[in-house]
Amino acid sequence: MQNEERKRNGKRMLRILFGCFIGLLLLFTLFSNTLLSLTLPTVAIVESRKGELVHKYQGNGVLKYREELPLTNPMGWKVTKVAVKEGDLVKKGDTLIVYNSKSAEQQIVEEQAGLQKLKLEMEELQDLLVEAIRNGDENSNRSVKRDLQKGEIDMNMMKRNIERLQDDLANNRKLIAPFNGIVTKVNAVEGLSLTTDGIDVMLANGSKELEFEFTAPAKVAANLRAGERLNVYVPSIPGKQVDGVIVEMENSVAGGEEAVASSIPMKRLLVTVNDAEVSSGDNVVIDLTNKVAEKKMLLPNKAIHEDGSGSYIYRVEEKKGPLGNTFYARKVFISVMDSNDHQSAVTDQLFESDKIIIESSQPLQDGSKVRIHF
Repeated sequence: MQNEERKRNGKRMLRILFGCFIGLLLLFTLFSNTLLSLTLPTVAIVESRKGELVHKYQGNGVLKYREELPLTNPMGWKVTKVAVKEGDLVKKGDTLIVYNSKSAEQQIVEEQAGLQKLKLEMEELQDLLVEAIRNGDENSNRSVKRDLQKGEIDMNMMKRNIERLQDDLANNRKLIAPFNGIVTKVNAVEGLSLTTDGIDVMLANGSKELEFEFTAPAKVAANLRAGERLNVYVPSIPGKQVDGVIVEMENSVAGGEEAVASSIPMKRLLVTVNDAEVSSGDNVVIDLTNKVAEKKMLLPNKAIHEDGSGSYIYRVEEKKGPLGNTFYARKVFISVMDSNDHQSAVTDQLFESDKIIIESSQPLQDGSKVRIHF
């Protein structure tokens, strides 16, 4: 009996020891897997999805008068009076600048005196012609007639010159506003005859709209057309929004050094504004949005990498096992169709809800085991 009892106790002890061994083995396996997982790269993921890629751009510009006319005196006379200042509203026919026209007036007086003298000489020739006819002197007769013809030509030329001088005097004694407008610049100075840029007064047409221009990426402006209305914001007037109308659109290489360096296609837009509360010199802002109608697979830009073979992403693949699931980073080459500042529309080997790595605590390679940070 005692022998049988000892045998049973021995078998029980063996089972206990075997169970403890298996338990320790499982514990060490799980512990080693846990330690190993702590050394793996930790990654953050997003799920790929389909959507509409949206292009946004904020343009800005400065309002200016749509029609500005530079006015000056072509005669180069000295200024005697400046009758306006910048910002003045003027009506058609108002005097802007008065010039010293004494030299022109004196020239007209001298020309008129020369004409009068020529008339007296013509009267003397007439007397000589009468005398030549009375004496029957044919030679004198012909000579006097030629002199009379020359005198007639000279008189006509002098008359036309006097008329031109009188017109110049009448038209240029004063600088007159050709239309209702706003004086935007005054360069004329009393006592001086020449300005630095050849313009005495700059006059804006008050009946015309204001305008501004800016450049935008062609992909953002792709859905815009001339004649289309846009919302224009005026930061200097809180909450102020006015209607703008696109009057011109053309290709442009403008847009800053960064755009030129990266060869981004740009569009130049000219927009008019007609609102009594805004004025020339106001800064304006315009927000453009262009949504690509066709839905594409969208990924954050930071998930996309490049090497000599092209663009690629890391997709997470999951493998189930008896001791838990393991995750691997798989390198997948893609084609980038379009992009904005945050997202890219991509094709090739991607499906909705694929887990895409956007950040990693360590550099990754194709097939690397990873630990997902949820």
